[in-house]
Amino acid sequence: MTYRRYIRILAAATGLVYLLMLGIGLLWMVPASGGHLPPDTWITGYDAARMTGWIMALEQRALTLYLGPIHWLDTLFPPLLGLLLASIILRLGRGWLAMVPFLYSATDLWENAVLRGILRSGDVSLSDHASALTQGKFALLGLAVALLWMVWRDYRRNGPLY
Repeated sequence: MTYRRYIRILAAATGLVYLLMLGIGLLWMVPASGGHLPPDTWITGYDAARMTGWIMALEQRALTLYLGPIHWLDTLFPPLLGLLLASIILRLGRGWLAMVPFLYSATDLWENAVLRGILRSGDVSLSDHASALTQGKFALLGLAVALLWMVWRDYRRNGPLY
């Protein structure tokens, strides 16, 4: 398989998983949770009070969707996106920078696990921990995209390093 084909398949799979997650979330989960997006989309973070408000607004259908299909899709998406970004950075000859997208993936999966634990146990005291992971996830994703842009620009000017 050529590199272009690999990237196209990986990008298509990543996009499909994201669109499915977005579609299920916006069409069915958000309306069943009082119009609130889930906490893993709250870029600025949250506390126990905000988390409690979200949990109280959840209907059973929203909880079932969040712990079911959305959870599975959100378990697939971070590794796919991390692999896509890392593969492009690696291909551009900056292999040592390819670890940043994987740090994003690990942080996103960790955040998902903490949020799932909060919903299953009802223990909102972990909200600060989950909030830090959410903010860290978005910071690492922003860093990975910025690195990709910088590596691409450097590659266009100087070519591959190896």
